[in-house]
Amino acid sequence: MMKEFLNNFQSPILLDCTIRDGGYAINFQFSARDTRNICTNLDKSGIRMIEVGHGLGLGASNPSNGIAFESDEDYISTAKSVAKNAFIGAFFIPGIGKKEDIKKAKDAGLDFIRIGKDVTDLSVTRDFIDYSLGLDLHVSLNMMKSYAVSALELGNIINNIKAWGVDAICLVDSAGCMLPEQISEYVTVIRENSDSPVGFHGHNNLGMANANSLAALKGGAKFVDATLRGMGRSAGNAQTEAMAFIFQEYGYDVNLDPFLLLEMSENIIEPLMLYPQGLSSMDIVIGISKFHSGHLPRFKRILKKYDIDLRKLIIGVSKVNCINPSDELIESVAKDLARIDEFS
Repeated sequence: MMKEFLNNFQSPILLDCTIRDGGYAINFQFSARDTRNICTNLDKSGIRMIEVGHGLGLGASNPSNGIAFESDEDYISTAKSVAKNAFIGAFFIPGIGKKEDIKKAKDAGLDFIRIGKDVTDLSVTRDFIDYSLGLDLHVSLNMMKSYAVSALELGNIINNIKAWGVDAICLVDSAGCMLPEQISEYVTVIRENSDSPVGFHGHNNLGMANANSLAALKGGAKFVDATLRGMGRSAGNAQTEAMAFIFQEYGYDVNLDPFLLLEMSENIIEPLMLYPQGLSSMDIVIGISKFHSGHLPRFKRILKKYDIDLRKLIIGVSKVNCINPSDELIESVAKDLARIDEFS
């Protein structure tokens, strides 16, 4: 079912891995309740692929790696119970997880698996790839630390694994050290040497995760990863709610609901975070609205008269005048929003 959907879906796909990579930021303590809440709203927002579980993948929960709040099977079955449209996946690293972990995950309802290993040591993934394909899972090969090889070396590696039959090949900027030009070059090399769709997973150590994800998309990538509030290991990841706006700006997937993702980030994710990561929902709204924050005091004064969302007011006014909005315009849009809220 998933493979058929992906073959027919023309737009690139925003893959959310908050409940997997984002778990690093809270010591893997997403509960079943958190998982249910987050996955329900990700599904409603139009996210089509959701990755869950321990940050280090299936079978990783132990004292050495950190004990997750729930078991692999509970994360997967909980996510599956609320996801009406989204497919549910998990990460897997050979040497950490075992085949029996993959089988238990499949039995719990797993739709896709992403098998990761350093780009210089991919041969150990082959047996697990074959096993997962035999279970009819959608299988991605995630080339961790992709920057460890040159573009020329990467081309040779892709040629050598061409016969493995993976459903996707994912470029991974594990250290957040790559730049957009490199991402474009590497994605192009993968596409030129393989028929498998390309994915990209970026970290934000140089503040480039969103820009690198866009470079991957413009280079022809089919999947890009992100997390709500950009939460994740080290400096975090590309940010789901920001990437949703970028997707729409470029016409990739207009069925995403960025505003619901902003609400999730602010109301569900921020209270769980142990330390700040990513951009606030207001920062993102200001960016996508072409809005100058110097106007904020005038907008906030309007909220004393109308019980409306400041972010919606900024977006509505900026659609008419993002340079120097008048008080009259702000008031007019505020009235319209208040009427809409009253009758909705």
